[in-house]
Amino acid sequence: MENRPSTRPGTSSNGRHPNLRERQLPNGNIPPPPIPPPPQRQRSSSTIYHAKRTNPEYTDSINSAIPPKRLRTGNEEQHHHHQQQNLWSNGGGGGGGGREIKVAPDWSGNETTMNIDHEDEGQNQRERYFGFSSPPTSSAAMPPPSTPLAYQDTQNVHSLAHTKWGLRREVVMGFSRCGIEHMYPWQAECLGMSGLLTGDRNVIYTAPTSAGKSLVADILAIRKVVNERKKAIVVLPYIAIVQEKTRFLKKVLEKVRVAVPKRGRWDKVNLWKHLNIVGFHGGSKARMGWKELDVAVCTIEKANALINAAIEDRTIDQLGIVVFDELHMLDDDHRGYILELLATKLLCLAEEKIQIVGMSATISNVKVLATWLNAQFYECAFRPIPLKEHLVYDNNIYNYDEKLVAKLPPSELKELKDPVTNAIVSLVYGAVIEDHGVLVFCESRRRCEDVGKLLVKFMPTVDEEVREKRMEIVRDLATTSTGLDFTLEKTVPAGVAFHHAGLTTEERDLIAEAYDRGVIKVICCTATMAAGVNLPARRVIISPRMGRDFLSPTMLKQMRGRAGRKGKDTHGENYLCCRKEDLAPVKEVLNAPMPSIQSCLGGETTGLKRALLEGIATKLATSTESLHEYMRATLIYHTTPEPLKYLKPKILDAIEYLKEMNLISEDRTRGYFHATKIGNATVASGFGPEEGVFLHEELSRALMNFNLESDMHIVYQFTPIHSSTTASVDIDWKLMREEVEKLDESGIRAAAFVGVNPAFVNKMAQGGILREDSPQNISKARVYRRFYVSLMLRELLNERPVHIVAANYNIARGFIQQLSTTCKGFATTSGTFCKVMGWTGLAVLLEHYSWRLDMGVKADLMGLARIPFVKSVTARIFHENGLKSVEAVSASNIEALVKLLELAQPKKLRLREAEMGKMKSRLEQRAGIILEAAVAIYEQDCRDAAEE
Repeated sequence: MENRPSTRPGTSSNGRHPNLRERQLPNGNIPPPPIPPPPQRQRSSSTIYHAKRTNPEYTDSINSAIPPKRLRTGNEEQHHHHQQQNLWSNGGGGGGGGREIKVAPDWSGNETTMNIDHEDEGQNQRERYFGFSSPPTSSAAMPPPSTPLAYQDTQNVHSLAHTKWGLRREVVMGFSRCGIEHMYPWQAECLGMSGLLTGDRNVIYTAPTSAGKSLVADILAIRKVVNERKKAIVVLPYIAIVQEKTRFLKKVLEKVRVAVPKRGRWDKVNLWKHLNIVGFHGGSKARMGWKELDVAVCTIEKANALINAAIEDRTIDQLGIVVFDELHMLDDDHRGYILELLATKLLCLAEEKIQIVGMSATISNVKVLATWLNAQFYECAFRPIPLKEHLVYDNNIYNYDEKLVAKLPPSELKELKDPVTNAIVSLVYGAVIEDHGVLVFCESRRRCEDVGKLLVKFMPTVDEEVREKRMEIVRDLATTSTGLDFTLEKTVPAGVAFHHAGLTTEERDLIAEAYDRGVIKVICCTATMAAGVNLPARRVIISPRMGRDFLSPTMLKQMRGRAGRKGKDTHGENYLCCRKEDLAPVKEVLNAPMPSIQSCLGGETTGLKRALLEGIATKLATSTESLHEYMRATLIYHTTPEPLKYLKPKILDAIEYLKEMNLISEDRTRGYFHATKIGNATVASGFGPEEGVFLHEELSRALMNFNLESDMHIVYQFTPIHSSTTASVDIDWKLMREEVEKLDESGIRAAAFVGVNPAFVNKMAQGGILREDSPQNISKARVYRRFYVSLMLRELLNERPVHIVAANYNIARGFIQQLSTTCKGFATTSGTFCKVMGWTGLAVLLEHYSWRLDMGVKADLMGLARIPFVKSVTARIFHENGLKSVEAVSASNIEALVKLLELAQPKKLRLREAEMGKMKSRLEQRAGIILEAAVAIYEQDCRDAAEE
């Protein structure tokens, strides 16, 4: 991103500190048929026009009168749609004795004016608050001749610039910057369905992976946000996709400005602001609330919590559209019921006219879902890149009609005796020598790394330029907080990497970016990457297993859909490599239809309990009659024969449980239910009933006997509950005994307060069995698992690096990092729980420790750790060498900072001396960023202090 000059009054471009995010940065194989090189896309350059005031004297007088102030985005409360319509007319609006200032024509040739009152201090305050004055409005007229041709293609109905789609030109330009200028015929046909563009009808549609499903939803959401000034929520299943989607929408909409509602008739100034696009997921700390945001990109759980809060605040009328990406997640055993619950609440808000858009590549009963969601449905089989699919076993390649396509000659090498391994190596090599990318889906993390190390031996040689690019990736990996992984150090120079949850976020991002640029040619990955990361390839090689089990038809389809990259490949290829003894079950998976989506509320009553609790807490269903209406809006009601007969006893049992747990109470005289304080706290913090009850018991016990002599007790309290209720955490009892023995007296007391007995730990370390055969034993196991996880977190808070903690507990680095991220999110939601319960002191304490965990430092380094790259060990090294504050760092120099960064490196690279020199240049760049950021933070601190 370019560093634009500041638009704040009284601030020169030289005094602006750029946003830190802007700165960061074998023989015998069957070769594939010759393929022409992919066409080079010619991207037209866009003309940028800057609006300037034509009265510099007056502008200077304003600038000189207003002191510098922190740039903030508008967060005034949004008005209703009917109140906003008057804001869309061009011009300054209103007369009075104000002074008229001309604004230069915008890029579409329009001139706008605004009225300025010399005596109106309110305008000055608003300019200082929003950081800019009124920009030119968007025009529906034709663009000037200098506008690139792509934006003049208004006669082609498949062009995004066509008036039928109602997209402002800034939006069309934003899509073009992302390489999207035209839509496919199926997308135009889908958008042209009755009532869709006007927002009067809901829609469910299916299309294959890479067919462009998201564009339809993006257009509908953007129209709601930009044209109608409503809010949009985009619901996605995984954090990585949330982050990717947030970046995409920010890029598309970065040039769009929308009107800021006026405060009253006396307000004569037209003010505009950029759209606020915020990502919400576990571990994120969004500093923007519901009133200020325009687009919320959320995980399922965060979207549900956001909707609950909006209903509770009576601001749900500001919501215009909700997009459900990957709608097949309704069938997920662990999270599907939350997605169903979220959609049910939207259906109960029919009078608010919230448009629902759902999409997936793997739904078979789309008509049933459309009936449930009161939606139109559209099914598409279009795929922009043709796909060639193969089945490989016993060194033979067959198509799905079981016709022999080719033979793979067996190898005499020992490591290639296995036909599956031989097939993988041969197919990878055949694609790489043609300069194509390959994804190899493996059944486990260990297999990913083993295959990656094996492929290194057979990769073709490359020239010095390519090798240097790969060594740059190695150096980048070495400068991450966890240092250079030994396996990646061996594989990346050969153009091979692996990608799974055991890697840290920084490592995965670097690998994905290098693969996208073509520097890395092969990625060995686990099945979850098929749904979590958008990295297509020319050739996809698939293992039919995921762990010990065979792939589901849905997951297999997701993997196969990754083959073929639009704009880079003429076709895609996938190869399912299996053993002959597995042929029958593999064919069964291949021929199996996509499963019908079923409700997850019909099994155990956990989901039903939560559905009823949230319906009562949000006052969508507070009586017996309204509860029945509420349940009629669920998917289970539409997919169950005689639903009322089936659901009634389950509903009664769930209601009794909620009353017994003191989550709801019943007013028998008036005949309605209402949530108790515990119930409201549970819903507000996004927990299920069982989690809310458990957390209440834990925190209540903590408030009675809270131990603040050490951080052991508080760390336990913000250890996520779900980490202790799943089988993902296996306690190493011998290791736990060692760690408990290391605790000081205050740590032992904290362990006793939460219910951990050192004698029981010792018994388990000697071969005891932790039984979970009763509610009491289940609760006991939960406490011990949670305490075990809290021991890891305590080390992170005490500045132990992630890779050291991972090695100590024999757990993948990525798990430790993800645990840290999850804890930050859990601390936030636990804080919300405490605030609703009235435990404000505990909420503040949780917030403090959440920040410490985020920065990986003790309390004395909190200020220093605000500087990017100065976290954990690095922050301590800075402190011990005299740089104890942001001011001290800002007064330092590049050379001194590089020496300290070298001391903080986790492990030294075993590279040539010349490459070590290049490594130092990397550290010099980082030192420059640290120094500039420290100066900016220190100056901002000084300004804030002066204002106070």
